[in-house]
Order: sequence, then structure tokens, then C-alpha cells
Amino acid sequence: MVGSQTATGFLASFLDQVGSDASSVTTENATQQATLTQLTSQRNSLSSVSSDEEASNLTQYQRSYQAASQVFSIVNALMASAINLGEQTTVT
Repeated sequence: MVGSQTATGFLASFLDQVGSDASSVTTENATQQATLTQLTSQRNSLSSVSSDEEASNLTQYQRSYQAASQVFSIVNALMASAINLGEQTTVT
């Protein structure tokens, strides 16, 4: 006898409680996993990087760099010409 229950009755109620708790924890775990999956998807959709967009940006930056380089080459030639008063020299 355990309390007012027999050993068999106590074991049955104990196993029933363990089963109920296990079922409750399993349900809670499934809910938390679903929430985690949803939040991960939302995070990824906000922080995703588009490869096409990045490639387009890199091409734009490369062309901008080339244009700036060309401008500096022209300015350099103009300054060299102005400093040399139009005389051609080997130093540029």
C-alpha cells in the first residue's frame, strides 16, 4: 500500500502522469520547433543577398572606377601640358 492506493494503482497513476507530461512536452517541443522555423525563414528573407543584384553592383562599381581613372588620366595630361606650356616632353 502506498498512501491509500495499492502498489498497482500507484504505479498505474504514476505512469499515467509520466505519459501525460511526456505528451505535453512533445507538443510544446513541436510548437517551439515550428516557431523557430518560422522566425528563421523571416530572418533569412530579410537578410538574403541577391547574387544577381550583387553582380550588377560590382559591374557598376567597376565601370565607375574605370570612368574615374579616365578622368584622372585626362586631368594629368592637361596639367602636364599646362605646366610644360604645350611643349612635348618625355616626362608626363
